[in-house]
Amino acid sequence: MENADLDILKDSAKNCWTNIGVTAALVLTVDAAMLQADAMSPHFVSEDEIGTELEILQLILDFLAGISLVYCMHSVLSCVIALVYVEPLSNTDAIKFFVANPASMGTPALSIGFACFYTLVAAGIWVVGTSGIYNATAYFVLLAVIVGFTIGETIDKAGFCPEAGRTKKSHEWQWTTEHWDDTSKWPWFAHGVHKDEKSILRVFLWWGMVAISAIHLTSGPKCEEIVAREEW
Repeated sequence: MENADLDILKDSAKNCWTNIGVTAALVLTVDAAMLQADAMSPHFVSEDEIGTELEILQLILDFLAGISLVYCMHSVLSCVIALVYVEPLSNTDAIKFFVANPASMGTPALSIGFACFYTLVAAGIWVVGTSGIYNATAYFVLLAVIVGFTIGETIDKAGFCPEAGRTKKSHEWQWTTEHWDDTSKWPWFAHGVHKDEKSILRVFLWWGMVAISAIHLTSGPKCEEIVAREEW
């Protein structure tokens, strides 16, 4: 919200609420299916009696799926309530709504995040009971990696700053407007592009030119310069 365009804040918020609500509704159907499915049974042959263990795993699965379903329902209702109250407002009044209700966007988004996590853990419990500990170990290791990556990606995207020179994150786009011909000042993802991938580099530099035109900067690459440079 810090970098939001206030002229289109209302429409942007409505789109976000709609996307969050639809996603939450889809996850909700998965949780409902988990709760209504038959009790888990192993897909392997075991010499030991594991009936009690399966019952415990089933209870844990139902508990996690139930929590996720509640989070999904909360996310859906939060989005619906926000849409109902914001829809008749003008854009200016919508800004006032966000000042008075600063958590109206973050609350449903956070709820769907928790819902997805509990759903994935519940699925892992199902893997334990049906496929055994080895497959479950691989599953939970991958889950930990994905969760960590998702958290890191969220923090990274939250740090984006469209204002030139304001934060270190500004450099991740500003290099195309100031340091486009100095590869030592490129961000890490630009260094990952091979020199022979000219079309990708042209896209970066072209976008930089568009940013220059939009914010009325006087320095940076021109369209004809980008196209003419053979090294690109």
